Amino acid sequence: MVLRKWRLPADSLWVFPPALALCFVLLAALAPESPSAAVLAAAAAGALYVFRSRGWACLALVGVSIWALRQSAIPVSSAFWSPVLFMAGAIFSPPQLLSFLIRVPSLVWSLCLIVVAACLYGAWTFLTVPAVLFEIPGCLCAAILGAGLTRHLAMADARILAWGENGLETLTRNLLLGRITSGMLHDLAQPLNVTSMANGNLGYIVEHLDIPPDKREQMVERIRRIATSTESAAAILSLFRWFGRDNSIDHDELSVRSALERAIAVTKSNVRHGGVAVELQGNALDHLLPVRHGAVEMMAVAALLSVFGNFILSDGDRTKIHGTVRLDAELTSAHVLITVHSMDDQGQPCGASRIDRATLWLIEQIAIANGSVFRYLSYRKQTACFSILIARDDI
Repeated sequence: MVLRKWRLPADSLWVFPPALALCFVLLAALAPESPSAAVLAAAAAGALYVFRSRGWACLALVGVSIWALRQSAIPVSSAFWSPVLFMAGAIFSPPQLLSFLIRVPSLVWSLCLIVVAACLYGAWTFLTVPAVLFEIPGCLCAAILGAGLTRHLAMADARILAWGENGLETLTRNLLLGRITSGMLHDLAQPLNVTSMANGNLGYIVEHLDIPPDKREQMVERIRRIATSTESAAAILSLFRWFGRDNSIDHDELSVRSALERAIAVTKSNVRHGGVAVELQGNALDHLLPVRHGAVEMMAVAALLSVFGNFILSDGDRTKIHGTVRLDAELTSAHVLITVHSMDDQGQPCGASRIDRATLWLIEQIAIANGSVFRYLSYRKQTACFSILIARDDI
């Protein structure tokens, strides 16, 4: 019975942050006597940053401080203070750097390994050279390696991507809903076709019925409303069936404007507030995108969903904020730059709701695969929330 009460939860990710914090304290205490321990402590600090566990990072610093105060004299060794400095950096560094770690070229990791090994060798060999010249760069590269290794391992365990966010249930539901929706949309198209055909036949019958003109006009008006609603539903089905694909329309019509217009149409239902206006502007709207049209559409949808979420409360109710969402598409010498702006009715920055890191990572990978860059701009003093940089095909 006692063992049942203390059974560990199925999700064992919680054990890594305290284990890393404990390892950091022990290695930092050993660092004044061994520079290699300082390098390992810096790597633990980088790994702890990936878990975004600032509480455990603070506890690690407190533990190191208690150990230092209990010594006869506070250590003045740079091997001790270097990992402490990087642990403090893990507390105050912005989480946006996590997405950057996944885009670091493989050559950088190799260089970091070489620098760490060279610094350890130099610290033990060149005793006349100040140790700080070896310890600072060694700890820096070790912290980068620790963070990068943990970040890459997180790809194998997607739970870390959702750590501290809404969890994986919402993400999994959205992914599975997208897969089953494609089949459901195909099945839904047939009833719409039958409804449209039956409505046309009904209109033909009404025209030949011997009924008073006023009743005939009422029935004809209802038939028109059914036809309009059916066409609207068919248009929505078409948007979802061809979402993110480049073969939905003629390639001569695949432009920046069509990609953004389709993204706006797809996310239209997410704008719960009638006072939110959506604008398109820029000299790149008519630039053709015969290859990257679907990718740009998906990136624009991700940005718009995040921006529109700022006008919706957490329970789905409408907010009292009226504002404008503007998409600027500008041509540069080698790229097409699309910037998504969000502002209130006074023209002040309105920001965007936080995009979950799993979705952000997926969109970033789509951008990289298409020679593009997708960035979330977390600046509160400007209206720009997202930027999409697309390589031009016409140069």
